[in-house]
Amino acid sequence: MSSKLKFLPRHAGLGRMSSGEYQANLNGMNMFFGAVLGFVLAGTEKLGEWQFGVLLLSLASVVITVLYITSSRHRVMYAALALFYAWTFPYVMDLLLRQQGAVPDKVRPTLLVWIVMTIVVEFWAREREA
Repeated sequence: MSSKLKFLPRHAGLGRMSSGEYQANLNGMNMFFGAVLGFVLAGTEKLGEWQFGVLLLSLASVVITVLYITSSRHRVMYAALALFYAWTFPYVMDLLLRQQGAVPDKVRPTLLVWIVMTIVVEFWAREREA
C-alpha cells in the first residue's frame, strides 16, 4: 500500500517541478501580484506627493526582497526578511508618513500571500537541469 501512496503524488502532477514550470510559476505570480498591488494602491490618492513617494519607495523595497527569494543564494534569509517586511509594512508606513491608516488594508495580505506562494515555489523540489 505504501508504494501506491508514493506513486500518487507523482501521478497527480505533484512531483518535481520542471524548469519551465518553475519559470511559469514565478512569471505568473509576479505579473498577477504586481497588478493586484496596483489595484490595491488605488486608495492612496489622499496622500501628498512626498508621502506617496515614500510609500512607493518602501513598497518597491519589499517587492525587490520578494524577488530576491528566487534569485539569491541567501533565499532563506530573504524569505524571512520579506515576511517580516510585509507583516510590519503598515506599521512602519504609519510611522514614516506620520499618518494612521495611510496604507490600504489589503496591502499586507497581498504581500503575504505573494511571499508565501513564492516560498512554496522556490523550495518545491525541481528536476535537475541536464
